[in-house]
Amino acid sequence: MLVRVGISSATLVGSAVVAPTVVSARVTMTAVVTMSAPTSSTQQRGAVGAHAGGVHRSSAADVPPQNPSSSLAPNPNFTDDGNCGFSALDNSTKCTNDVAQAVKNGRAVLESMAPLSFDMSAFEAMTVPEQLFVIADEERTDRSLPPISGLTTQLDTVAQTGAADNADPSLSSSTLTGGASVLSWGSNWAGGTSNALGSDYYWMYDDGTSSPNAECSTPSVPACWGHRDNVLGTFASSSTCYASGSSGPEQYMGAGDTATGSSSGPSFAEIIVGACGPAPTDVVFTWAQAQQLLGANTGGGPTAPGVPQNVTAVSASNRGVTLSWQAPADNGGATITGYEIFRARTSSTETLYKTMTCTSSTCSFSNKQARRKAIFFYKIAAVNSVGPGPLSSEVSAQAR
Repeated sequence: MLVRVGISSATLVGSAVVAPTVVSARVTMTAVVTMSAPTSSTQQRGAVGAHAGGVHRSSAADVPPQNPSSSLAPNPNFTDDGNCGFSALDNSTKCTNDVAQAVKNGRAVLESMAPLSFDMSAFEAMTVPEQLFVIADEERTDRSLPPISGLTTQLDTVAQTGAADNADPSLSSSTLTGGASVLSWGSNWAGGTSNALGSDYYWMYDDGTSSPNAECSTPSVPACWGHRDNVLGTFASSSTCYASGSSGPEQYMGAGDTATGSSSGPSFAEIIVGACGPAPTDVVFTWAQAQQLLGANTGGGPTAPGVPQNVTAVSASNRGVTLSWQAPADNGGATITGYEIFRARTSSTETLYKTMTCTSSTCSFSNKQARRKAIFFYKIAAVNSVGPGPLSSEVSAQAR
């Protein structure tokens, strides 16, 4: 079955509003995707003063202007494995869990990051705009970036128009409700991606070369990773706001969706705006509220464990490859119950291969199912009651 997925331009503007264009592209996987190049701008890079605190987790993640070295098609492929619907919004647990596994794999393979960690049932109970906002802030705070402060009625209306028009939202106002002056903004659109989390996957993990992003022909093209840059972008800085004599900065978001609005299926849109001045007066949902609903850790309980130490891989004495390592220095405040082992035949492409139980300070794994004389690459993550931690550095060995 041919699945239709649509992803528009990643629009990024400063003081000028630029109308995006859309081009079609056929890709080799089971999707027809539309994308266009992000618009150039004078986007500000600097510290953002957010009103709501975020849970910052250490990671080796890529943040703008750095991006992953390559795109990664979803694995599992929720676009074609039968677990997700596409003609209409699919917020079922079956579909959401399938997409969450793909996001988990994308994070592990591209950035050696731990998976998303929050109450998925609470997430599924949220409205789609709230989900888009939550996922954007989870992606940001997990990379030690400040969260977007909240959703506003003004910006939700702009985003909803984009979703209905199957296009990147476009902000015409130069001020936010409450009087803050708009400095710059970025917007994304996706269609046929099943749900908010599916849109996040394509925006964050499959937006570079060899991806559905038809405008990203080579790594140097500005369109590459444009959607991701918007999600993780800084659109107002303290230095810019204070230099102009304004208070702030403010960074807020709008989100919208239609259940069956696009020719590809459901339609999703978001706009992230940076402004200088007072906080908006029409905030409808904040990051602090989201954390409370999702059961986010605020410092009082355990966290995911640290990175396994002294990981080695050697040719086994009889067959395969033998891995050994020591427990992380930081168990996150909870007993480490086991480890996830990621494996690949080429460097930096590891996917989850084996989950094993080990509570000792030193652990090992014998990978006997490894082709003789072939080189295999591995990364390892520790697991406690919260979930897996970040992946270790890569090790490799030739199988005996």
